[in-house]
Amino acid sequence: MTREYFPAAPDHVPPELIVDFDFFAVPPGEGDPTRIWHDLVRRGVPGKFYTPRNGGHWVFLEYADIVEAYRNHDIFSSHQASMPPMEHWPTLQPVGLDPPEHNVFRRLLAPMFTPKAMRDITDELRRRSAALIDGFAVRGSCDFIPEYAEKFPTGAFLHLFGMPEQRLDQFLELANAFFRASDAKIKGDAVNRIFAEIDAFFREKQKNPGHDIASAIVTARDENGKPHDWQDMLNCGFLLFVAGLDTVTNTMAYIWRHLATTPASRAYFRDRLDDPDAFLRAIEELMRINAVSNIVRRVKQDCEFRGVTLRRNDRVALPNTVANRDPRTFRDPESINLEREVNVHVTFGVGPHRCVGSHLAKREIMVSLQEWLRRIPDFGLMPEQGQGTAFGGSVMGFRSLKLQWDHAADA
Repeated sequence: MTREYFPAAPDHVPPELIVDFDFFAVPPGEGDPTRIWHDLVRRGVPGKFYTPRNGGHWVFLEYADIVEAYRNHDIFSSHQASMPPMEHWPTLQPVGLDPPEHNVFRRLLAPMFTPKAMRDITDELRRRSAALIDGFAVRGSCDFIPEYAEKFPTGAFLHLFGMPEQRLDQFLELANAFFRASDAKIKGDAVNRIFAEIDAFFREKQKNPGHDIASAIVTARDENGKPHDWQDMLNCGFLLFVAGLDTVTNTMAYIWRHLATTPASRAYFRDRLDDPDAFLRAIEELMRINAVSNIVRRVKQDCEFRGVTLRRNDRVALPNTVANRDPRTFRDPESINLEREVNVHVTFGVGPHRCVGSHLAKREIMVSLQEWLRRIPDFGLMPEQGQGTAFGGSVMGFRSLKLQWDHAADA
């Protein structure tokens, strides 16, 4: 059994930098998993500390350090950066490779996620959004997570990817096991099942290609005119599958929870339904304050980094939610300013691995808000919403968000 990518014992970490922190663990009764991160800042723990949990790893809490870890691939690698460390972790394409190797599949994917490509699918997104909302608007209530936030972005992704949408519930179960499990065996089983699904799906696409992302991957050719390595294609499909079935869902959950509890924000968006520039600027602010992902990097070699000693294969957790509220970068960072002009948030990452699907995510949220507010202009949390549905991990969110409204407006 190889341990090539496993960290050494943390004898290089001074005791004052060790903090007992588990980013998967949300305390009972906690309604917002981002608070476990912000509580670290409020407690005054070191800006770079080490936790023995989840195989042992560093945590960076300052915007400048987090951005540097995103950009500096000479020290901080995306390759084999699993948390907790696992044997035979897949090299996800393109984010699992460092520059310049990552460019092969990034160049393949990027044209399919440009702003223009996303504008071209807006009508399809509107149709899907409207159909879902119309299904419960007249009822006066819904559980936003299972009835909309899971179904809309994931259904849209499966459509774009070319996967059968009738299997949405099964695919969501696999994605949830992958993201939520801190147990290496459970996570490993989910990885194997997802790869089996992608393998069978890609082989079918080879036989019967269509006009979708999966077909573009399996029919693409390298610089010598040959198909890409099959495992590399599977690794790319795996990444798209898990990314497309989770992150936007949980971002939406946070945004709708904010709107349900903040009448002024609802009014702001209602008044600007036909002003896309103002709409998107306000969405950027809600994505800043509601960043849901905690990205991991692996240290490539022993080094000193801004006052701490890092060892080869140390893992480093980069909590975007903390970076996005750093007062050294953002003015009045805890306040939501829907007209914030300078917004250098890291919700989609920074540098060579910035999320290739960011334009799709923003388009999905914009369309959803527009279609929702045209039908349900005012809404709030149901009294029984309560606590206990929050989860932590590499992507944070809620299992339930119960909303209610007096009546549905005419569409």
